[in-house]
Amino acid sequence: MSAIDTLTVRELLDEKRALQGMIERTSIAMTRGADWLISEFAPAGPIMRERDLSYCHKVTWGLYEDGRLDAVERLLDWIAANATMGVGRYGFPEEPPFNNQMQLLYRFVTFGKVAERVRHPAFANDQTREEILTYQHACGGVYGNKDKAEYMGSLNPLFTSFFTEWALAAGLVEPATRSSDFLAMMVDLNLHHMQAETGRFYFGYDPEREALITEPAPGEEINCFVDTVKTKQHFYYIGTAMAALADTYALTGEATHLEAALRLAEFEERLNPVGLRWPSYCKIGWGAAELYAVTGSPAHRQMAADVSDITFIRTQMPYGGWADFFYPLQDEGAWRSVDYDGTMHVPTALPDDGSWAWLAGHEAAGEFLGEMGRTLHVFKAALGQVDARLRTLMQYDIP
Repeated sequence: MSAIDTLTVRELLDEKRALQGMIERTSIAMTRGADWLISEFAPAGPIMRERDLSYCHKVTWGLYEDGRLDAVERLLDWIAANATMGVGRYGFPEEPPFNNQMQLLYRFVTFGKVAERVRHPAFANDQTREEILTYQHACGGVYGNKDKAEYMGSLNPLFTSFFTEWALAAGLVEPATRSSDFLAMMVDLNLHHMQAETGRFYFGYDPEREALITEPAPGEEINCFVDTVKTKQHFYYIGTAMAALADTYALTGEATHLEAALRLAEFEERLNPVGLRWPSYCKIGWGAAELYAVTGSPAHRQMAADVSDITFIRTQMPYGGWADFFYPLQDEGAWRSVDYDGTMHVPTALPDDGSWAWLAGHEAAGEFLGEMGRTLHVFKAALGQVDARLRTLMQYDIP
């Protein structure tokens, strides 16, 4: 039973007002963002002009969620014609290792799940699916790149969750369920760490030792765990796992997946709220929204709304896009000087000290639109449920 069915009339009216307000604001932000991205298509901008898949993979998702299907087809056609490096392998050889090696699978499944939804023949086919399935380890976790020894040492929730979403879109329920089983196991292994006074979620897993990776390399705590103190860290490991677990639960009813998603939501409530201003908080909004879709809990709606409000809408630039993101690779470095507050003060360049990787604002905008779009979809569905419940309780139409 959804929590919406247990709310009083006054609580339902509060929920209705909250949903209506966020639906209106999110819709406006998405339209502005999608309009800007399309204005950046070649030849005017770098999308489908530069030999860099980073300008396309998340943009495809964002525009799909805003219903710009003609633009999505153009993007997918361009990727197929220009960025194919092999079966299930997309990018350009001249891209930096952070792009086409560390993110090899991640970039594909980001646009690949959209390709499956629209059944684009270049990507939604048995040959590609069989290749992508080879990235899944026997334990259910998924490698980001199975060809490079330095990327095969561990598994993590990011690649595994995005694989889950791709598999669900492709109708591959069994692999999706196994990957969510892995995510639930990760939550279980982390439970006592998450519940500590300074909570931590370790997001690396060594399949050879069958254990979490809890000892970070020197200067790389940021690549080992998310804690309840820091305001600039890789929060997305929490959110993307929450989304995948909630989505598989919605399809299969597997109770352990819902329980794990709820544990992650409880952990999120302990995170430093200042972190909402850091771009990597973005996927928590998506995860909370998918969880709200199955629980109907106002607390999960509020969690998703906070991200939409603070992480997305308040940091949207006047032109409709978002600032470039200097993605941290190490604990300390030039990236620490950057704050994201929706002003034009975000620098366009930093000293090249090896502590960060550059993500163009186009990539950030594509991802934010994708996550806002999922949140908007959930909020609209919930508003329908709230209205239906109000009609039942009050026995007349609610305007």
